[in-house]
Amino acid sequence: MQPFDALTIQAVLDEAKPLLLNRRVDRVFQLGRDEVLISLRSKAGMVFLLLSAHATYGRICLMKGAPSETKNERAPQNNSNFAVLLRKTLTSATLVHIEQLPGERIVDFVFSCTDEVGTASHKVLTAEVMGRHSNLIFWDKAREKIVTASHLVTKEMSRQREVAPNLTYVRPPGQERTNIFKVEETDFNTKWSELANVKPNESAESSTQPAASTIEQWLVQTYTGLGRNLSEEIIASSGVKSVIKDAVADADSAKKLWTTVANLRHPAAFKPAMRNDLSRYTVLSLMPEVQGSGGETSGSGEWKHFHAVNDMVDEYYAAVEAREQFQQLRERLKNELRSELDKLTSRLGTASQHVKSDDHLSEMKRSGDLVLAHLSSIEPGQTDLEIENLFSESGEKLTIKLNPNLTPSQNAQWFYRQFSKSRNRQSAAKLAFDEAEKKQEVVDQQQKQLEAAKTIDELKALRELIIGRKPNTNIQQKPQVVDKKKSKQKMLSVTSSDGWTIYVGRNRHENDQLLSKLAQPNDIWLHNLGQGGAHVLIRVPASKQEPPLSTLKEAAHVAARLSKASSGSKVRVVYTQCKFVKKLGKDKPGQVRYENEKTLEIDTSEPMPKCMRQLFSH
Repeated sequence: MQPFDALTIQAVLDEAKPLLLNRRVDRVFQLGRDEVLISLRSKAGMVFLLLSAHATYGRICLMKGAPSETKNERAPQNNSNFAVLLRKTLTSATLVHIEQLPGERIVDFVFSCTDEVGTASHKVLTAEVMGRHSNLIFWDKAREKIVTASHLVTKEMSRQREVAPNLTYVRPPGQERTNIFKVEETDFNTKWSELANVKPNESAESSTQPAASTIEQWLVQTYTGLGRNLSEEIIASSGVKSVIKDAVADADSAKKLWTTVANLRHPAAFKPAMRNDLSRYTVLSLMPEVQGSGGETSGSGEWKHFHAVNDMVDEYYAAVEAREQFQQLRERLKNELRSELDKLTSRLGTASQHVKSDDHLSEMKRSGDLVLAHLSSIEPGQTDLEIENLFSESGEKLTIKLNPNLTPSQNAQWFYRQFSKSRNRQSAAKLAFDEAEKKQEVVDQQQKQLEAAKTIDELKALRELIIGRKPNTNIQQKPQVVDKKKSKQKMLSVTSSDGWTIYVGRNRHENDQLLSKLAQPNDIWLHNLGQGGAHVLIRVPASKQEPPLSTLKEAAHVAARLSKASSGSKVRVVYTQCKFVKKLGKDKPGQVRYENEKTLEIDTSEPMPKCMRQLFSH
């Protein structure tokens, strides 16, 4: 991901100023702890200004519309004092001035405000977009006192600058370097001469930071206002060699580089573009690979071009945030399922040990029977009973340990009690083993769904299933009014080559909905035989009796490929009418019993049916 730089801010503001200045504030939205969206109105319509001091995604740009309540998950449940004060002060205020500090990622938005008693004043909302030091600071222009800030900084947090209400607003500490957008040719040539004459050892000794080995590093270390990405773009555009010793050896390098740097001060036109893989963006399109892309957007390594810088910034960071949220949620769910699978594996191992202890169970029963059969021959206080094994054809001798404190009949009863306890433990272990095995199948299926998920909505649906599987989950969620129309998820469907509709259940919940809400008695239900997988339904119109064989085979292909047996070459799929399929119960969603079934054998190595291609395009 590319960080937000000073040149991008300049490009954003050049576009935004005509749309923002002298407009009246309508509303102030809080999108996150350190993000606000200000809507401004005029006769031409509404404009939305985003100010973000996020440590990673900090930016300033225009957005195309107000956010929905569910759009930004970082939004706090209750508005912070910062947002409340902004809303109270800025509502109906007029944005009268916008100024970027030269070469810095600091922008002042000056508002003309009127308080409750009619006193006019100028308030400044300063956006400092500087990585982990980013902040939104609201201060009074006349008194130069801070009113509030998105991130308050105390003495304990920073020895250089405090940020708190009623303190004087002070700019962040500056850097003792020349601004790349203000550099003069004589100064540039002097710096270049110093670079050409310096020796490697001298460079390392005279600076606390590592000596630059490339022109890109030298630009970043020598000037402010540019980062690694812009310096790389400058070098690629100028045609100067990247390695310092090669660049200074070329007499034309200084002139080529200065020509490109000089153009940064007054760019003829901004040409925003971003890579489709989100690795970087540009507002100048200086690099030859961008100029030669011709606006193509196909392929992960190609560039997508925009007419407006604000549109590019908005789309770029929205896509980066969405990708990050997707990856984080998928990783959390992956860890959750892995942990659950480890618990089930341990539970299966423990239960299997009790299930396999049949020898001990039969020994207790046999000892009780033998003691009961020889009650008359056992003396009081006897510790051992040596008798012939009546249950063995060979008739070998057995020695049974007795409790001398018990009577002969009590010894027999003790063996029977041990037998009964062991049998009950074994039954419980068998029940626990079967239950854990079924849960393991569910977790395995959810892991497969997790790997196949392509969108954040699919991950959220899977998360709800995982939360529902855990009875003691204590997850605090923001109460929301459920919209019944929105809460109904659209069932995935495809069309067979014969024009028949095929519905597909992608998880236990959808499998359950398929039968309870969607299926008609004469519809055809299909499922992989003997293993977990998707439930598939062929909708049979009232005017038809049964689907053609080609549709049956295509639906069977769907069931086979979306099952645990999809990796095998031959998969058996059962199908029957829905009236012969019954759900097992509310506590077992997606599990059914069926009868009057028929079987189709599917070869998954054959080419994928057309309807499957429709399925994977969703």
